[in-house]
Parts: sequence; C-alpha cells; structure tokens
Amino acid sequence: MTMSETANRLEDVEKQISADDKALEEARHRRREVLGICGTFGGVLNTFGSGSVAMGVVNDPVEDADGGMTLDRRQYPKLGPDGGGETPLQVIADLHALVGPAVRKIWPKATVHDMKRGITVKMHTPLWTGADPYVDVVVAMNRKDAPGLWIPNMTAGRWDPSHPQCHVELMTSGSRALRRTRARVVRLAKAWNKQYTQPALSSFNIVALALECITTTMPIDEALLVFFEHAATSLDVRRTEDPAGVSGPIKLEGTKDIAVARLAAARDHLANAIDPGDDLDTVAAELHKAFWNFLPEPFGTVSKGGVADLLRRGTPRLRTTAAGLAVAGAVTPKRSFGGTGG
Repeated sequence: MTMSETANRLEDVEKQISADDKALEEARHRRREVLGICGTFGGVLNTFGSGSVAMGVVNDPVEDADGGMTLDRRQYPKLGPDGGGETPLQVIADLHALVGPAVRKIWPKATVHDMKRGITVKMHTPLWTGADPYVDVVVAMNRKDAPGLWIPNMTAGRWDPSHPQCHVELMTSGSRALRRTRARVVRLAKAWNKQYTQPALSSFNIVALALECITTTMPIDEALLVFFEHAATSLDVRRTEDPAGVSGPIKLEGTKDIAVARLAAARDHLANAIDPGDDLDTVAAELHKAFWNFLPEPFGTVSKGGVADLLRRGTPRLRTTAAGLAVAGAVTPKRSFGGTGG
C-alpha cells in the first residue's frame, strides 16, 4: 500500500532521530557488564534491564542504559517499608567498592557516582558518534505483599513503589507489527516533546500514554494522530496512570495547561496535514509546525538565503509544486527504525 505524503514526512523525522545500531549495542554491552558485576554483590536476587533501551524506544544520541538489582530481604531485613524502613546507604557505599575496580578492568577511566535511586557508572570512553553511554543501576527490593519493587529515593529519604520490569513487558508485548507501531509513535512523540526548551512531558509519561491508546496497528501518521488526540484529551482530565498499576499518577514536567495546549496544537497540525488528501504545500507547512527542528519550511515561506542554508546542512528531497520547489525534509539517514532493542 502506498504511504501518504504525511507518513513519508514522518519517516524523514524518524531517520533523523534514529539511534545508531552499533551505539545501541554498545549501550547494551555496557549495561550487561555493569549488571554482571552487580550480580556478584552479596544478597542479590536478580538484575534486570529497564528504561528506553530495554523498551526499544531510544532516540539519537544513545545517552544511557538503565538497569537494576533486586536485594534479598532475608539478608537485608532492615531495608525498605516492609522491613525497618532504612535506605540502602551502606549498600550503595559497598557497591562503589565492588563496581569501581571491576569496571575499570574493562573501561580504565570509568567512575562510579551516587544517584537518587542507586549508582551511575560512567565509562568516559566516547563512541565514534560522540555519545558516551552511561549505566544507571537502581537498588531495589521486592514488595512483600504487592506486585512491583520498592525503589529508594535517597534525596527524600524514602522508598517509592514502581514496576520497571512490567513497563518493559507491556511495551514489548503484542504482535511484532503492534510493537513496531507503538515504538515508532513513542520515538516521534519524544522527539516532538524535546523540541521545547522545557519539555512538558517525561519520556515515561509518553510511553504510558502510548500504551493506553496504541492498541492496534495502523499507518504511522494515523497512529501519531491517535496519540496526540488521546494525550490532549486525557491529560485535560487527569494525570496519566502508571501502566503497571503500582505507583501513583505520573507527574507532568510542566503545568497541565501548557502540556494540553502543546498536545492539542500538535494534534491539529497533524490532522490538517492528513485531511487535505496529500496537498503537498499544506502537508509541508503543517508538519513543519509540529516538527520544526526536523522538517524545514516549504520554499514558499523560506528566503533564498534560507534555502541555500538548508541545502548546505543536508540533502533535502526536492519536489515541484504549483508554487515552485518544496523541501520534503533534510535527512541524514542512519539506520532503519523498526527494531525493538533489548
């Protein structure tokens, strides 16, 4: 089936945000090595991958790979709300002593740092892409009488319920076609959100919203419109619920009014791009308003100097329209964007 012009333009965006396959594999490799070391720590039940890499929704650049380790409460009876309520301050200190020397056998410049929920391991060994993926490791405990994990908040001195493994399972569930559609929507929505100096949504909120509304396969332009429509409507009423049903509603990064207004504007621009029956000038103008960092304005609204600059910065697809030449999108291809990661 022939793709619409709107879908073609969205593919142009996807090619620009697509993470390099080799960089992704290196991030997974770094996570495996670090979690392998953490797995030798005394009293660890298991380790797990989490976050964008595990879900297959990473955009360029590949900045980090998240994971975690689950402690055995029998060996740490004083930790967590189901125990004595203590935070893993000493555990994290002991992790430093274990992970630092071991990881420097692989990456000699590596350093280990405290973070709010565990440790961060930085390799200080940039890739050919310029990225230098680090590994975050959450120190967690199984909840005694409820699903999910207790995850420490060292800054606030408390433990929070969460279920990162379930989030990965949900994002990677369903048919291959559905997983691909859902992941493409998430990556495009993340790219749209980060165009703003102060994004209104967290990446996790975008994932949760996509899980709510992308339940069947469809063309990418229709799927993204479904996402923006659902996100604008639902957030106008309430914050997004945790898809695992373990933690509370997801906090917005900005105000509700700003988030809803941005989502509604993106919805309207995308709907206008789809509705005209692929009128090329309208498609180009409307999609530029939604993805202004990725899709240049049509020539009709760009000065000659601006066009020359676009040509210097990329290899735009040029088309003849009734108004003259138009730019379909300056694209620097990196790789296919259908993979799901791991």
